[in-house]
Amino acid sequence: MLFRILSRLPRWLAPAALAVGLVACGGSSSVPVISQQGCSASSCGNALLTLTDAAGDFASYAVDVASLKLTKADGTSVETLPTKTRVDFTQLVNVTEFIASAAIPQGDYVSATMTLDYANAAIFVYTDANNTQTAQVAKVLDTGGNTIYLLSATPPVTPSTVTVTVQLDNKNHLVINPGKLARLALDFNVAASNSVDLTDPTAPIVQVKAFIVASVVPTDSKQVRVRGALLSTDVGGESYTLTVEPFDDEGTDRGQLVVHTTAQTSFEVDGTAYTGDAGLTALGADPAGTMTVAFGTLSGADHSFTASRVLGGTSVETNSLDRLQGVVISRTGNTLVVRGGSMWQHSDDQDHFSAKDVTLTIADTTAITIAGQVLSTATPVSPLSLPSVGSRITAFGKAGKDGSGNLSFDASNGRLRIELTTLWGTATQIGTGSVTLSLQAIEGRAASAFNFAGTGATSAQDSNPASYVVTTGALPLATLSASAPLRFFGHVQRFGAAPPDFNAQTLVDFTDTSALLEASFGAGSTAALTASAANLVLNVGDPLLGWLHFIRVGPQLIDLKSLLSNVTIAPAAASTGPFAIHTDVPQGMGQPDTIAVFNTYADFEAALATRLAAGAKVLKVFALGHYDAGTNTFTAAQIALDVM
Repeated sequence: MLFRILSRLPRWLAPAALAVGLVACGGSSSVPVISQQGCSASSCGNALLTLTDAAGDFASYAVDVASLKLTKADGTSVETLPTKTRVDFTQLVNVTEFIASAAIPQGDYVSATMTLDYANAAIFVYTDANNTQTAQVAKVLDTGGNTIYLLSATPPVTPSTVTVTVQLDNKNHLVINPGKLARLALDFNVAASNSVDLTDPTAPIVQVKAFIVASVVPTDSKQVRVRGALLSTDVGGESYTLTVEPFDDEGTDRGQLVVHTTAQTSFEVDGTAYTGDAGLTALGADPAGTMTVAFGTLSGADHSFTASRVLGGTSVETNSLDRLQGVVISRTGNTLVVRGGSMWQHSDDQDHFSAKDVTLTIADTTAITIAGQVLSTATPVSPLSLPSVGSRITAFGKAGKDGSGNLSFDASNGRLRIELTTLWGTATQIGTGSVTLSLQAIEGRAASAFNFAGTGATSAQDSNPASYVVTTGALPLATLSASAPLRFFGHVQRFGAAPPDFNAQTLVDFTDTSALLEASFGAGSTAALTASAANLVLNVGDPLLGWLHFIRVGPQLIDLKSLLSNVTIAPAAASTGPFAIHTDVPQGMGQPDTIAVFNTYADFEAALATRLAAGAKVLKVFALGHYDAGTNTFTAAQIALDVM
């Protein structure tokens, strides 16, 4: 998983990412400058931060980003985060979150320092390979073995922070000049930054050694989420303006942003669905300060944001209802069991990870919507027939506990939204307008975690993971072949109406999907890999190859130890990386770890060759790219190494 502070880079090692764009003062209609004392319009730039994540082995990885400092060549530092930002990386699988920050004085910035605070963290780990067991809370240690987070600690453990500094590529510093745009990407690699000890599956231990990389080279097409309070709407101009308040923050006001819409933008405002200008009109009828959430894309040309979907008013939050988010793993009548989500309660105004399953109750009085759709009023459907097993949902209602103390949530007089759901599987049959899958996972959870009883028109037609039928409409299937690994985005068929089992809107062929290579070598190995001007060669036969030894393609894992030959890691043509080397300093040396970033493979390989020739040991290897099983070659867009 990667935590990224983004410039215009693609997902760095794709697990999780926090992105920051620095935009010169004077701004634009979409990215205004945030005033800062001592920073005038002629001497500053503006910082926008975004955050994203991808599914991993952590059920929850919520920490506070306490500080992000940028340092100039002359040693002057600038703090870009006005307040702590609470982040759960596992909740940001398919989107990037906008976070606004302070104005940045002009100058030549050569490094960035990030501080994470674990004092009030929520770190939960799945303790079985199929992700079917209840998540276990983890004890978190720093590199010296000191406890920095323990759930039972009252008051929280101190010190509880982890700080790491990354040096920018010498040829690509972050230069902020008035009137010009500059963007920076910093990635916190959660997989590389955390070693998980499951010796006692009931008490997992996580050791943190933060690993971030940074680059000013831009490319990113990840969907972006912008949350904030409504300021104004412009129906004629197809836009609205908000003050950015990321995640569940209230009153932070981290700058303004113009959200552009189109005739195709879908809206849900106060529980009612609209399309295009009708949605903007409905949003404009709500008072200033109404909370909004928009999903869309950021233009690489002018940095404007265009929404494909907008939520507003009580479709985001209400003053009287709690909120539950998660995936339905079983359903009996009007009772649904929801797993792996979060619950926001008015009693403490906090969002909590639900380590245990939550029993959700709905009724005919529950108002139900489907993300991105306007339900037909000509042929109304009972709300009880819509949410099914596998549906990712957001419910508004009343949180509580049953007589046995188990978590419950009553949305009988509330609202439920069926969100876009993602599933993975292998094609067993390809027809016209449909694909039959051997289902592997829904929302990253193994098919074995779901009970499909009641999903079919008859019990004999209940959804079967071995032959899971997906309708594909006009999606292109001509290039697919039997046994092809596939990923779909769409909605589960309504309860009691299968087959088909799933209605797809988007298809992703894994042959076009980024793969992640992860390898660890215990306390370090001098034989882990060899480097040349053409490629790296990973030694899969090294006896020190440790707890990380996989190539991940969606939910599929290729065990490096099972391969018959070494893996060639070749740089992708014209890739600008980032390529990173984290030099680990032994505990007690009195020196900080250093992370060197390069934007060309040639510079990276030269630096690595020097270290290897001096006897450096390789601790971990990460690469993001595409894997060709036929040639046993991993073509990497980005590479990160941990050495000592």
